[in-house]
Amino acid sequence: MWARKQLRFQLTEVSVTNKDFYTQLHKSNPGYGTSSSYLMDVILPLAADLQPARILDYGCGKSSLVEELAAHLSCASHRYDPCIPEYSTPPEGAFDLVLNTDVLEHVPETELDAVLADIRTKSENVIFHIPTLYATALLADGSNAHCTVHSSAWWQEKLSQHFPYVEVLRSINNDQQFYVTWDVSAEARQNLKMVYRQRRRAHSIAKRKHILRMLRMRLLRGHVPKHELQNDIAGKRIAVVGNAQSLCAKDYGPEIDQHDIVIRINRGAIPHIKSHGQKLSWVATSLDIPKSFVYSQQAQRVIWTSAERSFSLPHWLAKHSDIVYLLKTAELKRYHARAEKKPSTGFRLLALLEELGGYKQIDIYGFDFFASPTNTNHIEPEKARSDHDYDRENHEIQKWMARDPRVSLKS
Repeated sequence: MWARKQLRFQLTEVSVTNKDFYTQLHKSNPGYGTSSSYLMDVILPLAADLQPARILDYGCGKSSLVEELAAHLSCASHRYDPCIPEYSTPPEGAFDLVLNTDVLEHVPETELDAVLADIRTKSENVIFHIPTLYATALLADGSNAHCTVHSSAWWQEKLSQHFPYVEVLRSINNDQQFYVTWDVSAEARQNLKMVYRQRRRAHSIAKRKHILRMLRMRLLRGHVPKHELQNDIAGKRIAVVGNAQSLCAKDYGPEIDQHDIVIRINRGAIPHIKSHGQKLSWVATSLDIPKSFVYSQQAQRVIWTSAERSFSLPHWLAKHSDIVYLLKTAELKRYHARAEKKPSTGFRLLALLEELGGYKQIDIYGFDFFASPTNTNHIEPEKARSDHDYDRENHEIQKWMARDPRVSLKS
């Protein structure tokens, strides 16, 4: 994993601190930096298109990706990662192909051009893979491990400043993309289509099996009943933390963490603990959430707000029915009537809390009703407003606060 290494430019103090943090993280966590191999099925037909003799994995972490790829292609593999001592020597010479997977989002935006320029000296043929959202990991200074978070279009423009040809290709999901710096052959594109076709087939089979499992679970009524949520919040001070980017400019973090229960929305992005805090008690979501929320026992409750898509509850999360509350169809109909359009995840949660009652206090952070973009994705404001009536949702929240002085909206 790349960790802000000096590459013919002066490191900032923050960069040095973060490099040391990543080095320690690699030492203390044997699994950190090992996940890139899951990209092999997409990378293999792309790499084979070049018939390379030498491949460099630039920011390799502890992943075996480049060795596996080299074994398939019968070529030489080389690794470089400044945070792992045995791979920290800068590579010499040119390469037929450079891999750069899940690296650039860790590089400060002010240092990106220098890093990309250095990669360009290694090869004109590069496969980039870049996540476009915040990570769950936080650095020692409280900032998010993904310090450069932008849309796919932004990354394509940035890469195009250093490579004459940049093409965006699909990845595992819409939150991350592949970028290649050469015009891939028709044969390689056909092979890539076969990979995506196999993935869709596997996903379809898994989805059918999952629906059958969900049906069995529903018959057993294994999920959290509503009265348990009421017991959970009785007499408690609750912070609801939304994903509006405007929250990043605030210093509400310590205040948020002082609440008895902190509820985060969807993936619960934390750009910095100074603005967002780091406590997590509940998650209200219509999206797959990081497994670490549950496996670390941080999330005591998961509110699955997609009553209209209840079978889409992720399989791994369905196994934890003792913490999952499934929003009911009748509840969604009530919230839809209030919002007049399809209610957002945040509004569904707030409407549910109002119905539960019994709380001591509810403070709402990071809800500006799309006056600023969201940290959840890179959706355009116009598209978001076509899906939801944020003005109406704001009006309903204002009415709730007028009825109940225990509820406040933090601006």
